[in-house]
Amino acid sequence: MAWPIIAAALPFSDETYVADEHNSEWHFSGTKVKCELRHEIPGFGTAYFLRRAGQTLSFHIDSFQPTPSAVDAELREASPTWVYDEPDLLVESVTLKKGLRPLLLERKQATRILASLDRGMLSSIDFSDWDDARKRVHLQLSPVYFQAPYQDFRKCLKQLPVKGFADYRFTEILFPLDVHELNEDSRMVIRNLAEFVKADGEIKRIKISGHADDQGSRKYNLKLSERRSKSVSDYLLASGVESNLLMKYHYGESRPKVRGRTEQARAANRRAAIELDK
Repeated sequence: MAWPIIAAALPFSDETYVADEHNSEWHFSGTKVKCELRHEIPGFGTAYFLRRAGQTLSFHIDSFQPTPSAVDAELREASPTWVYDEPDLLVESVTLKKGLRPLLLERKQATRILASLDRGMLSSIDFSDWDDARKRVHLQLSPVYFQAPYQDFRKCLKQLPVKGFADYRFTEILFPLDVHELNEDSRMVIRNLAEFVKADGEIKRIKISGHADDQGSRKYNLKLSERRSKSVSDYLLASGVESNLLMKYHYGESRPKVRGRTEQARAANRRAAIELDK
């Protein structure tokens, strides 16, 4: 295995990657739609706790070098040398994958790691060395200097909105027959979407597509769909969305969402579709 030896642990053949009390650092960063807590594991990589609006908490480790293959591992709690409490004896099975992100854990296990650190304990991911199965490798998260950034992280979590990118990625605005003006319900939907876009900061493009049903001439419907697209675009601009993000299209009756001449089908086709891309 090509990883440098950072610290020797018992037994002698084991290899431990952990920040000691002198170089342990935790960093919080957050926005209105994302909260992140970051910790470097010297010699191996960086550990992250992450939660985005509309999603659950996750934990992952990005390694400095690609890991060569998948390997079974154990997640456990360990006591630092300065702590006399007994660690939680629960051991959970996890898998390290091949590549630059060898570990990704969902909410339950991520929450358990946070709880261990909050108690002043080490969280340890233990597995057999890729090149020598007799050697155990320990990736450990240090609780030193954890508390202050963790409190900021918790405050950030409390203010995250319920809806996130997946909820706003595809949005439709429906119109009555021969109408392109927005009603109050539609304006509220667009205002909420605009607030998310401004808070997220990672949206690269907003595609707005105007559509019409099959009543009237094709030429008239094409113009009507253009006016619907413009109504949505104009209100996004008025709500503070940057103009360079917006891309407007109009298709008239040529791209129905629901085929058929029923009133239900036609009502579904009188629309403007908004699509967010990152």
